[in-house]
Amino acid sequence: MLPSLFLGVLRCLALPGEPAMKAPVVYVPALLALLVQVSLIRGTGASLGKRLLGIRVVRSAGCPAGVWRIALLRNALPIALCSYCGWFGLVDALFVVGEDRRCLHDWMAGTRAVKAPRAPRSLALMSA
Repeated sequence: MLPSLFLGVLRCLALPGEPAMKAPVVYVPALLALLVQVSLIRGTGASLGKRLLGIRVVRSAGCPAGVWRIALLRNALPIALCSYCGWFGLVDALFVVGEDRRCLHDWMAGTRAVKAPRAPRSLALMSA
């Protein structure tokens, strides 16, 4: 998303009278980032950030969560609720202090974040 914001700022500086986010070139990096995230979530249940932290999202029962469940129920619905009611973000975050350590968006989507199993290292990498 940062390249999109950067391009929007540059467009604002270059064309002061034009809306910053009107040019299609501003959306190309955002679209590419979205496609990468969707492919990662589909394959591993984890976005780039979750992969870096060593966690992934699964259904409450432990089976893999579908990309639509994660994208719509776990991500888009809470964002929409936050834009409608600003307090939702605080309430959502406070749910993490419970015994299950699941935020309100996890309860709504029927998901939970778990530690991702580490991929086995190859012998070539271990000997180097």
